[in-house]
Amino acid sequence: MTAFATTSTCSKLPFGRKIGVPDVVHDAKIVKSFASFLLFLFFCFSGIAQTQKEFYTKKLNTYFSKDHKIDNYVSIGDYGIAIISPDSVKVPGSRPEIVLNWRDVNKLVPVISTISETELKKLLIDKRDSFNYYFQKDTIRSKEQLHSLNGMKIAIDPGHIGGAYHMGETESRCMTLVIPQPLIRGEDSVKQIQMVEGNFSFFTALILKHKLDSMGAQVMLTRSDTGVSSLGITFFEWKKKIKHKDYVDSLEKNNLISDKGLNLLKKHLDDKQLFAQVFASVDMANRAKKINAFQPDLTVVIHYNVNEKNAGWNHTTDKDYVMTFVPGCVTSEDMNKLAGRLNFLRLLLSNDIENSVKLSSAVVKKLSTKLNVPIAQKDDATYLGQACLTTPEKGVYARDLALTRLIKGPLVYGEPLYQDNNTECFLLTAQDDTVNGFSVSKRIELVAEAYFEGIVEYIR
Repeated sequence: MTAFATTSTCSKLPFGRKIGVPDVVHDAKIVKSFASFLLFLFFCFSGIAQTQKEFYTKKLNTYFSKDHKIDNYVSIGDYGIAIISPDSVKVPGSRPEIVLNWRDVNKLVPVISTISETELKKLLIDKRDSFNYYFQKDTIRSKEQLHSLNGMKIAIDPGHIGGAYHMGETESRCMTLVIPQPLIRGEDSVKQIQMVEGNFSFFTALILKHKLDSMGAQVMLTRSDTGVSSLGITFFEWKKKIKHKDYVDSLEKNNLISDKGLNLLKKHLDDKQLFAQVFASVDMANRAKKINAFQPDLTVVIHYNVNEKNAGWNHTTDKDYVMTFVPGCVTSEDMNKLAGRLNFLRLLLSNDIENSVKLSSAVVKKLSTKLNVPIAQKDDATYLGQACLTTPEKGVYARDLALTRLIKGPLVYGEPLYQDNNTECFLLTAQDDTVNGFSVSKRIELVAEAYFEGIVEYIR
């Protein structure tokens, strides 16, 4: 800068102005202006970093901080975002497991939901690829926002298994309601209503699939029939297969069973225990794997709810609410494993949660309006206060469920009504409609219609 300001020979700036000795004062102004410009750029970039820091800090507090211990595993500062392993948490001053500056964050945001866990580990932990090299790969594509259902990929997961009532008992997702009836010939009378949730969710999914198909969407169901799991077999068929070591090895190889699950297989568990403690998690992991392999633009998880305080579910209740769940509310327990930390990073950086909230809000409003069921407030169910975080949208709650945690992309996890409600139990078992040759209720067709209209509203 000094030589530039004191030279006596005429030189020419790129924009054509001649400078000589008489221009020393003017040159000093240029130098000062240039320094000011550099300072301006510095503050601009600092401002961007500060804005990003505030954004992700707010997102962390809104969607993840139910268990405040999670703050021990995440650091958001002016430099960027760091993820800290459990071992490092125990040793103050240890190097974080993952460190991302804001430039790296910006590269990850549009694509992190399309990167497999293996690739993400390779990139962030093993560091076998540089960021610049990796993001030039043709395999990584940022999806454009779709505005129509034509060609759109939608995954639908019909909750639970269903089938015969005995299977409903095995998975603890059925009920027999005993309902007092008016006096008949002077004698007391009761009516029994049996319901299996997995059947309701499956036929709802079939109706919704038909509606989406007719609009040009490409739809995938995680299971093909009532009584059949996402593995393509029944629970009782699975019981026979796990007697063979090769099959169990294949479950382990495909990350469908945990070490805990493998140990439990060696014990003598009855059907209900085996289902709850091993099979359910295997089936859930496989549902998520199928959905992520399909790479849908959005996912619909269909369930039907019950009144938690009506334990035993052998009589009806006057309560009836609609609610939806989205990813979030991650706890410190989820951060104990690398897979959990990578998944947390995906939820923090991507727009999956925000888009899930938008989708779920559109669906919950349609469900409430079409079914005439009120939207649940935080105090309407114990778990909404104890196991969930509220979101900016009414009736949409962040909850750490297996599928909300594992499925990539926008999703709505719906609970449209209480099956054990005084009125709903009759409507759901009315058999006043037909789907694929099966007698079903018009009530579940109305539920499917609400999902469909909510999806269309979200896309538009």
